[in-house]
This record gives sequence, C-alpha cells and structure tokens, in this order.
Amino acid sequence: MDSPQVVGQPGAWAGPATAVARMFQDPPGAYLHVPFCSRICPFCPYNKVLPRGDLPARYFQALRTEVARYREAGLPGPEGFTSVYVGGGTPTLFLDELESVLAAVPTSGERAVEVLPTHVDRLPALRAMGVDAVSIGAQSLDDRLLRRLRRPHDAATALAAIRAAVGTFPLVDVDLIVDAETEGDAQLRGTFLRDLATCLDLGADQVSAYPLMRFGYTPFGRARHDRRREHALLARATELAAARGYERRSVWTFNRLGSPGYSSITRRRFVGMGAGASSFAGADFLVNHFGLDAYIAALDDDRLPIAHRLHLGAAGGAAYEAFWQAYAGRIVPAELAASPGARAVVRGMCQPLRLTGLVTDEGGRFALTAAGFDVFHDLERAVTYALIEPLWAQMLDEQRREGRAAWVDEGRARRGLAWRAVDRVLARPTP
Repeated sequence: MDSPQVVGQPGAWAGPATAVARMFQDPPGAYLHVPFCSRICPFCPYNKVLPRGDLPARYFQALRTEVARYREAGLPGPEGFTSVYVGGGTPTLFLDELESVLAAVPTSGERAVEVLPTHVDRLPALRAMGVDAVSIGAQSLDDRLLRRLRRPHDAATALAAIRAAVGTFPLVDVDLIVDAETEGDAQLRGTFLRDLATCLDLGADQVSAYPLMRFGYTPFGRARHDRRREHALLARATELAAARGYERRSVWTFNRLGSPGYSSITRRRFVGMGAGASSFAGADFLVNHFGLDAYIAALDDDRLPIAHRLHLGAAGGAAYEAFWQAYAGRIVPAELAASPGARAVVRGMCQPLRLTGLVTDEGGRFALTAAGFDVFHDLERAVTYALIEPLWAQMLDEQRREGRAAWVDEGRARRGLAWRAVDRVLARPTP
C-alpha cells in the first residue's frame, strides 16, 4: 500500500502511476484541467492563473507528460477512456496545445470542452479536433448581470456563441447562474427564467443552472442564499422546460427529452490530469497540486503531481457514488460498483427518504421528487461549502506561495465548526 499523503506538501505522493492504475476496477473517464484565463472572473472558485511568460508552454508539456505516465501504467485500457472532459480556466485559450493533448488521450465516448463565448470563432477548430460536446459559459444573457459578475463578454456575444454551437456539435450545454439577480437591483428579477427560455428556444440540448457559490475566499464570499426563492425559481424553471420538451434531469440541469447529457462530475470513475484536477477510483479520491510550479516540478522530477489522497474505503466510495447518483435524479443501489453489503446499506438509507416523500421507489430505482430536488439542492451546496471549500483553500495556499493567488481573499474564508473540522481532517496524513 502506498504511503499516506498530506495536503500541500510538494512531493508527498511517492507511488508510481501503476499504483493509481491498480485502484481502478472499472474503466475511467478522463478530466483535463487548463488553468489559464486572460482575465480572472472573481466569482469563479476554480483553479486559474494568468498565462504569463513561458508558463503555458511549460504547463502543457507537463500535462502531456502526466497523460503519458498514466498510459504507460495501463490506463485507460484497450477501449480508451469512457469520456474526456476539458475544463478550466479557459481551455480554448491555447488551441494548438489543447489539440496536442487531446490527440494523446484515447476515448470511446464523448470529447467535451468548456468554451468561453468570446471564442466563438474557435468552434470550427474544436469540431475538427473531434470534439462533439461543448459547454458555453454564458452565465447570463443580461449585460447588467454580466458586468456584476465581471465576465469578459456581453449578452450579444453569448447569444452568437450559442447559435453557432447549436447544429455544429451533437451536444451543446449552456451554463447559467440561477440567483445572481438576487445580489442587487430588483429590476433584474426574472432574468434567469428569461435567459433559460431563450437558451431552450435556441435549441440548446442542456442548460446547467447553478447557484452562485459564495466561496469564502472570493469577493462574493459568505453572502446568504435565499433558499425558498431558489427552490421556487427552479420549480418554475422545471415547468418552463417541460412546456418546451425538456426535463429536469439532475438537480441543476435541464435536458431536451432523449438527448445526451453534459457532465464531468457524475462519471462513475475518472482520472483527473492537470493542476488542481481530482480523480475518483472507487475507494480513493486523489487531488493534484493546485500550484502550477509544484505541479510542473513533480512531473519534471518523474513523480505524479498528486498532493492529497483520501482513502474512502468500500463504504465511503459507495456513499460518494450514491451522492452523485442522487444529483443525477436517481439512486440505483444495484448499479453501484460496491459490495453487496454496501449496496444493501444504500438501499436501506433510501427507505426513510421514500417515507418522507423525497424519493419514489420505481422497482429498486429511487427517483427524486420535487421536494427531493429541493433538499438535494441545499445538501449539494452544504457539502460543497463544508468539504470542498476547506480542501481548495488549503490547496490554493500553493498558488499564494507561488505569487499567483491575488484573487483569493483569505479573510473571508468560512471558519465555522464544520469548516475547521474538515480542515483538520484533510491536513492530517490519510490512513
């Protein structure tokens, strides 16, 4: 068994790529992270930096090296990765570099890339690379909200990108923020529903409707959520979507009936490559270095850039997988890659949910009801704040030490009991 890891310690992972490959009992998908942005959006909590000097060239060389390490270790197997998702950052900022990386990542499934609306002219090049799914990061179709979020595009540009993508790619997703309109002017009320209707009318296959996450280290940190209003908005969005031939397929997505879905987070197993990328192997959760210098140095030193390993075990892995099944609207214990005992535990946990009206039992498949969607909406956000924020806050210390985290406001970070408890757990070596 490989030695335990500690968050933020350069070189903490000493195991070979074959040790990671052995963790996977099922074929994984792949996630690639491109952290570069020409402009930093303050609401976005993801790992991102400005592309200065020779950093992009050094980074992409390291990313190609990481891909090669896993392929040499036997991942993904003869059939290729089940899917490839590229996120950021702004993945379309360096198309030539992106193409060289994608060419080295075999897949039997979709190739999906996040696209900044101002890069609408790059859509044909992505399609030529074999990309068949794109997510347009519109966030809003209202110029006032876009200015508040400090996005680098306007509404007209976002609309042009959606129109250009629909019909060009088999799957087009559009990202919208549900509740940014509640951050100020009452005249903005209703903007989200108008934006959603526009995206559906334009023919988007999926609209991902996320709440504005108030991470403590961003300028929006610690603002309160209006839970009841968010629930009401999403309920009205569900009705609006149904009237146009769409369904609420997950807590935060609306899909055209019969169309495929766009999601990197509900993959059963995935290998994350790039700075800040994470991997889920079933019983183990791995996180790469956030700091680009630390990430590159590890690969230059012929080490994997893994900064933290959290061993979940069979029961923890089953709970993690069931959580993301619930996000996708249905908990199916029989489909969990876990022991019969673990599946039985998950099945037993679903019975109280059925009795309280949060799920319905469809022959062993537990489907979320409208009330269940509301509860999971709140639960997903709470888990993100309690678990993800302290982990990322620790990891972002690497960015700060490298002089690249000016957008992080440490003084706003949540420091409640749950936050501190998780912070202490994650800071210790994992068993």
